[in-house]
Amino acid sequence: MKVRRVFKMFGLVGLCLLCSAVLTVPTVQAAKTIRVATVALPETTIYQGLEKWQKVLKEQSKGKLEIKILGRAVMGGDREMIEGCRLNTLDAAVISGSVLATIIPQYFMVAMPYFFNDHKEANAYLDGAPGQKLLGMLNEKDIVGLGWSTWSFRGIWNNVRPITKPEDMQGLKIRTLETPMDMSIVTYMGGISTPMAWSECLLGLRQGTVDGIATTYGLGYALKLYELAKYASQTKHYYEPAPLIMSKKLFEEFTPEEQKIIRKSAAEAMQWTRMEQMKVDEASQKLLEGKGIKVNSLTPEAFNAFRDKTKPVYEQFRAKIGPEFMDESTAFVKAFREKK
Repeated sequence: MKVRRVFKMFGLVGLCLLCSAVLTVPTVQAAKTIRVATVALPETTIYQGLEKWQKVLKEQSKGKLEIKILGRAVMGGDREMIEGCRLNTLDAAVISGSVLATIIPQYFMVAMPYFFNDHKEANAYLDGAPGQKLLGMLNEKDIVGLGWSTWSFRGIWNNVRPITKPEDMQGLKIRTLETPMDMSIVTYMGGISTPMAWSECLLGLRQGTVDGIATTYGLGYALKLYELAKYASQTKHYYEPAPLIMSKKLFEEFTPEEQKIIRKSAAEAMQWTRMEQMKVDEASQKLLEGKGIKVNSLTPEAFNAFRDKTKPVYEQFRAKIGPEFMDESTAFVKAFREKK
């Protein structure tokens, strides 16, 4: 009997030790995944910027936070992605600033015609007080602004003639975004604004429904527009920012430390994207010329001539943007130019 009791006692002790060991084994916590959407193709710097964020966020969070990229417009266009973030049905997205302007008019300011001379001015503005103020305005729309990417400066791709001066725009039907400002800019440049969905414009250029398309060198190269257009003119008539946004409701579910990491890694990745886009723009001319398309940039005189012709757009949108913010923005850029 005593032997049995001893064995029973050892058995109970062993069982307790085993249970204790099991209970003290550290559990592996699954990484939290952020789904970020974009219309961009993998060949673009915007998509590559999200891959950069994917890497940086994982490193800085030590694997606790991860990114899943949903590219090629699988979550819809910019309007659908903005609405998804506001309703918390989509975690995050990179969207065009000019489309975001439909709910926050101050975003029109960044894409005003000939507002920036170059990437350095645009980057200073976005990283400076005006750009950070714009990101802060998103909170009222149930969105958190995490950083600024870019589609870069827009140019004119067409099949009629190179654009070297305002007179060259006369009579050209140019596909524009379906926004009042984009249409106004092309009209005041001297062209015929032809609003058209992106899904239709490549066919329109091929069939002659439009004479040209306004887009960037880098995106035009990725989309092989050199197979459809004879001329690519870097008119730089406006700069198209691409802010990275997140659902405010989702963002508030993260811990303060996680929020800090998300903001820091996103800002770093988006700034990297803008620096890469500068390099792409510089390299695109030679790449395009190698494809047989005729490429040109504007002379300083022609650039200023277009700037003068599009000044009415500023008056047209002054009330909508807000006189105070417009004046603050122009003063910021002017001060930056004086420092250079």
